[in-house]
Amino acid sequence: MDNSEALRRLAEAMAGEICLTEHDPGLIMRRWRERFHISQKNLAKHLSVSPSVISDYESGRRKSPRVETIKRFVEGLIEMDAADGGRVSMALEKLITPEIASDAILDSREFGVPIPSRLLVDHLDCKVLTHRNLLDRDIYGYTALDSIKAIVSLTPQQLLRLYGGTTQRGAILTNVSTGKSPMVAIKASQIGTSVAIKPAVVILQGVKEIDSIAVRIADSIHIPLCVSEIESAEELIRELRLFDPQM
Repeated sequence: MDNSEALRRLAEAMAGEICLTEHDPGLIMRRWRERFHISQKNLAKHLSVSPSVISDYESGRRKSPRVETIKRFVEGLIEMDAADGGRVSMALEKLITPEIASDAILDSREFGVPIPSRLLVDHLDCKVLTHRNLLDRDIYGYTALDSIKAIVSLTPQQLLRLYGGTTQRGAILTNVSTGKSPMVAIKASQIGTSVAIKPAVVILQGVKEIDSIAVRIADSIHIPLCVSEIESAEELIRELRLFDPQM
């Protein structure tokens, strides 16, 4: 699939989710804008509208945006990302498929340069449970998922797709109870593949008591397993978006 076709599918997925939501299309618009790490002010400038227009749609003060409005909104995000190298679009193209609900993807990001995974681990206030020595390996980005909506119901093939086909990526899983289910899913994704594709680091959020099986799996497949001390998924996503890999 060429790049233009991939972008078309991404744009259709974005617009479709906004159009088809029954209750709060503005919330979905805001979620997409934040995934692209674009401010209301900058998007408004690109679209030649007042920032209050974007704010009104996202807050619900303007109800039911027209199809043409949604089209401009989606195209604006993709165009601005393309001008910045297209890293967000490239990550999202790999994730948006008919089988995987986009609301399971809380955030996805490609870094401009590779960074040691320990920088992300430290930023998210993590306790390292396995393979601390491997945290100096570089990662090129991360995918943050709602484990309740995604990980426990994904097939191994879908899970591989979420990693974006590279081992140099962080997997961040929110709303995790014990860590067993997502680690079993990651282990299962290795079965039957000629090349083991797995995240370079796994960060869990929401863990009350880590399951010993999760730790053993991470240890056996040589993945640093980390537990973030950040209490809510919302706060963790905010911290991810504040993370500056250049610092």
